[in-house]
Order: sequence, then structure tokens, then C-alpha cells
Amino acid sequence: MKPTIHELFDGFYFSINPDDGYKIICFDEDNEGIDGRILDRVCRDPNSDRCARDELLRWHFRQAVLANMREAGEPSFETDFPPGSDIMGDILSRPTAAKRMEAELSSRLCGCFSPGSVQSL
Repeated sequence: MKPTIHELFDGFYFSINPDDGYKIICFDEDNEGIDGRILDRVCRDPNSDRCARDELLRWHFRQAVLANMREAGEPSFETDFPPGSDIMGDILSRPTAAKRMEAELSSRLCGCFSPGSVQSL
């Protein structure tokens, strides 16, 4: 894969469904013109050193579907804290601390970012 294509693959922007004839499915804009194309035969040939294993493609496809679902599987958080409570301590003591901090930052930055999409400033 070209480096730019590989970055998109790693970011789950597209995936390959081995159970649908090795069709490439894009979950975002298709600037590379790959959506709907079929994975090259050399990448499907188990005798080739360039072969992509079906189990790995299947795993990646499932992860891409989950990563691109909107508002699915995200934990919901209560936003009311009693006056004088230790908000940071409460957030950090929970098993979902990273997601909760992301949600708090997102809401406090005027909704500029959605959970899962905080970018480096």
C-alpha cells in the first residue's frame, strides 16, 4: 500500500470485507477512488508473500465498522456535580477516566470537538 493509503487503512477510514468478495468499503470521503474496488488477487493468494490473511481482514473490517458508527458504544456521563465536589478526583477514579476527560474537555470547549475526535492544537 502507498503510505497515504496505509494511513487511511490504519485509521479505519476504509477496510476490506473478505466476506463480500474482498470489496473495499470506504467509511469517509473516497479521495483515492478505491471504494467498491476489489482487493488485488496477489493479496488474496495464500501462496503469495503479499497475501492478507482473511482473519486479519475480517477483524479490521469489524473494527472499522465499530469505529465509524455514530454515537454507538460511547459511555454516557452525568454532568451535574454537587458544589464543592472534587470533579477531577471523581473523573480520574472511574474506569472510564480517559473517555470522561475527553467528554468534559469537549463540552467545555464550546462543543468544538466531539468525543473521539480531539485533535492536536
